Amino acid sequence: MQIYLLLILIVSLFCLGLRAITDSGMIGYPVREYFFDKAPYWGKPIVLCPACMTSFWGTIIYWGYTLTMTTQVEFFHFPCWIGVCISASFVSAFCWAYYEKMFFEMD
Repeated sequence: MQIYLLLILIVSLFCLGLRAITDSGMIGYPVREYFFDKAPYWGKPIVLCPACMTSFWGTIIYWGYTLTMTTQVEFFHFPCWIGVCISASFVSAFCWAYYEKMFFEMD
């Protein structure tokens, strides 16, 4: 259970950090701009949308961790993988909305 929650946190923080460094004026903005202009469909799960990014990056992180820690993939790994990606998506969307509201809304 602890690893499950830790993986959710890792995936969420990775996606939020990647999204933040590809924002306007940041060092990774050319990557975001490329995907926004040339491949918006593929860009959403890679750098454009924090909630969508967890599907792509969550899969890489989850299976990278799982395959390094076990020699045998079992059935329970698949529901855990889906759960980590969906839970991380919620956490990422919630945190990104809070981040935008706190730092970018000028009332």
